[in-house]
Amino acid sequence: MHSSLRRQLYGALGRDEFKVHYQPKFHLITGELQGVEALLRWCTDSGAWISPSVFIPVLERTGMINEVGAWLFERSAADFAYWHSHGLSAGRIAINISPLQLREPGFLTWVLSIGEAWQAAGAGLDLELTESALLPDGYDVAGAFDALAAANVRVALDDFGTGYSSLSLLTRLPIRYLKIDRSFIAQLGVSRKAYAIVAAIVRLGREIGVEIIAEGIESAGHLEHLRELGCDIGQGYYFSPALSREDLLRRLRLPAEVPEQSRGIVLRGCA
Repeated sequence: MHSSLRRQLYGALGRDEFKVHYQPKFHLITGELQGVEALLRWCTDSGAWISPSVFIPVLERTGMINEVGAWLFERSAADFAYWHSHGLSAGRIAINISPLQLREPGFLTWVLSIGEAWQAAGAGLDLELTESALLPDGYDVAGAFDALAAANVRVALDDFGTGYSSLSLLTRLPIRYLKIDRSFIAQLGVSRKAYAIVAAIVRLGREIGVEIIAEGIESAGHLEHLRELGCDIGQGYYFSPALSREDLLRRLRLPAEVPEQSRGIVLRGCA
């Protein structure tokens, strides 16, 4: 299967088969739009949608992730310009970074130049990385991460709690967000251990001045527990799936209509 996918992936970028969809992120108390996460999607020339969990590992193994990743940055910047030209903004755009990209010579310098351009255009750029992407050589990127922070490029530790969970990263690097893995959110209201872990991460964030993002919010119960714990930001199908740039623009323009039980969670101009 992998060899077949590899053959399909070669040339997919040139055939315009990759798409970017954006999942909104909300402040869980004020309900305001905090930004969007850019998510890579692939629709083959035959019209089949391939799961990212299937094709992204192949991109990484073949090294194509660097070229496709660069395209993702450029596409996201173009989409921000599209929203801006219509008098609207989706706020900060978060892009997931592969360990292979992070280890590419000059990658962070390149991102820094992009971040400065985005800042000048009024956009915000966030990088989402897993803990494994930063280990064991986190010290090597500390200086570059300081430069990114100075250019208003923020860093989020994705899937926090499922990998190395190296707390020393939080002292070495200018981390802005901790993103709680969806596996813990799914167990809220079911598992006391999961609830305790989420509560501990939220407390940790509060003590060290790091914002907490919960992903995979799929029910009013999840939202209620996260609000009770004081979680800052959330995203998930309960609010909105990932949307194309055109669909997101329409949602930004239309009055919000959200379930009553969401209690004020309203993406400003977006349901």
